[in-house]
Amino acid sequence: MTGPAGAAGPAGAAGAAGPRAEGTGRTGLVAATVTQRDGTVVLADFTLLAEPGELLAVLGPSGCGKSTLLRALAGLLPVKPGQVMIQGRDVTGRPPADRDVAMVFEKTALYPTLDVARNMGFGLALRHTSAPEVQQRVEHQSRRLGIWSLLRRKPTEISMGQRGQAGVGRALVRRPATFLLDEPLANLDLPERVRMRRVIAETVKSAGVSTFYVTHDQTEALAIGDRIAVMEQGRVRQIGTSRELYDQPASLFVADFVAPAPLGVLTARLVVAGGVAAYRVGDRTLVTWQPVPGALVSRVGEPVLLGLRAESVTAVPPNPDPDATVLAGIVTAVERTGRDTFLTVGLRDGGTLVARFGGHAPVRLSDPVAVSVDVAAAHVFDPATGRALHHPQ
Repeated sequence: MTGPAGAAGPAGAAGAAGPRAEGTGRTGLVAATVTQRDGTVVLADFTLLAEPGELLAVLGPSGCGKSTLLRALAGLLPVKPGQVMIQGRDVTGRPPADRDVAMVFEKTALYPTLDVARNMGFGLALRHTSAPEVQQRVEHQSRRLGIWSLLRRKPTEISMGQRGQAGVGRALVRRPATFLLDEPLANLDLPERVRMRRVIAETVKSAGVSTFYVTHDQTEALAIGDRIAVMEQGRVRQIGTSRELYDQPASLFVADFVAPAPLGVLTARLVVAGGVAAYRVGDRTLVTWQPVPGALVSRVGEPVLLGLRAESVTAVPPNPDPDATVLAGIVTAVERTGRDTFLTVGLRDGGTLVARFGGHAPVRLSDPVAVSVDVAAAHVFDPATGRALHHPQ
C-alpha cells in the first residue's frame, strides 16, 4: 500500500525517487492539495510526476480524483499548498493560458458556429500560427483520425463520437509542453477506440512531451501507458508498468482493479501440512505443494486473503491429478466473450471465485460446477489492510 503523496508498493514510488522535480524535466503535482469550489479536498499532499516523453496512464474508479489532477495541472483548479511542475518548471502561480497545455475534456465542447476544421485549428490560430500551417496540421491529423471528410461540417451535423474525435484532433494538432487527456475515447465504439488509441500514442510519443491519459478502463490503461498510476480515494495506490501491476499488485484493490476479470477472493488461514504451505478454507485444506514463502513464515497460523485470477481457476480435466485442488460451487454469473466463458462461482466452502472455461462450455446460471484451482498461483493479502504479502513466482 502507499504512504502519503502517492508513494507506491513493489513497482516503486510515484514519479520515481522523491518529490523533487525542478530541473528534471518532469511534469505533474508535488505535495499538492487541491480543493473544489465547494470546499471539498479531493487531493491532499499528492505527488505524481511523469517523466519527459512518458505517456502516463492514470487509472481509477469514478470520483477518485483523476480529472481533478488534470484540471489542477491545467490551472483550472488552484493548488495550495504544493507545486505544479511542467517540464521541470514551477508554474503553480501561472494562469492556464501561460502553461502551454493541450487538454481534452471527457465531454468535448466544440464551438457550434465553427466547422470541424476551424474547431481543430482554433488553438493554433489563437497562438498566431500561420494559416497555411494551421491548414496543414489540421488536414494531417484529420486524416489520421479518420475525420477528414467531416472538416466542413458543423458540430450539430456530426455524431457525439465524431465530436469527441474532433476534440482529440484539436489537442493533437498542437505542439504543447504537455498533453492532458481526460477519457478522450469515452464516446467511441471498440474498434474505433483501438484505432484512436494507436493514433494518440504515436502522436504524443513523437511530440516527446509528458502526457497524462486519464481513464477508468483497465484494458485501455494497460495498453497505452508506459506506466500506469492506479488511484483510489485521492491517492496513488501503485505506479508501474502493466506487467508490474499485474504480477506484483501492491494491494487487493490494485490486484482486482487491473484484472480483465474480477479477482476471486477466499478467506483463509495459512497452515503447514506435511512440510508444505497450505490454506485452510472452511473445512478444506488447500495444499500448495511448495514450501512456505519467506514473506509468509511469520504469518503461519494467521488469517489471510487469497486472490486468485481467472486463469488459475479452470475446468476440471477428464483425468484430474489426484493431488489437484478441486472445489465445488454454484454458478452465479456467466459472461461469454467468444473464445472464453467466465463463470462466477459461489463455493460451498464459502467465498467466490471467477473461473475461465472454454467458449463452448455448456454451463448456465445456477448450475452446480466443479473447478480446478492452482493454489500456488494465489496472491496473498493482509485481511485487515489489503496490503500484499506474497505474490506467486
